[in-house]
Amino acid sequence: MPALIANYQKKQTVVQLKKAYSTFAQALVQSQYENGDSSEWSATEASSSYDDNLKYFETYWKPYLKVIKICKTMKDCGYSSNNGYGYLTNKDAAVYGTYNKVPGFIYGDGTYAYIRPFGWNDVKLQLLSIDIIGPKKPNIIGKDVFQFKINTQKGVISGYYGDNDKDLCTKEQINTSEAYRACGGKIMSDGWEIKDDYPW
Repeated sequence: MPALIANYQKKQTVVQLKKAYSTFAQALVQSQYENGDSSEWSATEASSSYDDNLKYFETYWKPYLKVIKICKTMKDCGYSSNNGYGYLTNKDAAVYGTYNKVPGFIYGDGTYAYIRPFGWNDVKLQLLSIDIIGPKKPNIIGKDVFQFKINTQKGVISGYYGDNDKDLCTKEQINTSEAYRACGGKIMSDGWEIKDDYPW
């Protein structure tokens, strides 16, 4: 019975995650159609203020998502705290919340997400964090929370670590790095499936 329940949960997770990813991928295409190539967008940076991040979101993303509520803090969106999430090897951790510098939002069927600026190698990137069941527990990155990166220079949404996601989010690697952040990309690169090597 536990195995059947786990398999059902995995399938439901994949269905919800794929739907969420598709929602943002379509929004990116629609926004570029109306606002021009994303490489020309006025993307925010890690040092940008909440107001600048809100303006970015309201300009390039909000019109193309069925946003129910915009929240300045996670508690405003129904979470018990503003501290962020646990992860697969430390479920009591509190990491990668919105830091009160970016708006979180509830959209669609109750999914919570935020888009936060950060940069790697001087390339402007946006972190997309999606909680597929919103404030409801477990609130664990790799379980119901998944992170991707939006490359506004190329107009694509990929796994957090790109081509390496598939190899990082595994039972063998999950204790050695921030591999839990690669789990959304692994599911995607595995053909939208949670395989046996996934650290469920």
